[in-house]
Amino acid sequence: MPSPKATIWQEAPKLALPDVPAILCDSSNLWLAYLIASSLPNRYAVVRFMDVIDHRLSPINDEGIGKHPYAKAGLNWYSFNEIIDSSETIRWSVLKAGLIARHWVITFKDNTLDVIARGAEIVTADRQASSPVAALLGLLDGDAA
Repeated sequence: MPSPKATIWQEAPKLALPDVPAILCDSSNLWLAYLIASSLPNRYAVVRFMDVIDHRLSPINDEGIGKHPYAKAGLNWYSFNEIIDSSETIRWSVLKAGLIARHWVITFKDNTLDVIARGAEIVTADRQASSPVAALLGLLDGDAA
């Protein structure tokens, strides 16, 4: 079995610090809204993960990143890390024939989000809102702002 390796998913807008992300999920999608690094205030990105198999939000913060199961794969702080050859992606690819699973580890200041899914897309890279929850709910409600 190959060793897992972390790479950076470059399409995602850069995370701002400090951060307070918001997530919303249904049985097949997970949406993540987070503050982006911008010279303008209150700017958020929303990412949608499609065909989600598993996800978990853990209290692993930037000081405790070494406790994450894939820390030795080369996780970067405050980034969208994609883990190549994680045990989860290998297992799910075998169990669900034809499904190519991908594993992201998003490392925020105060927590870490793992998502195993078929794919991800940037829904919006720069949305003005009062909070990540407002950015996410406004976008999903069809608010064009």
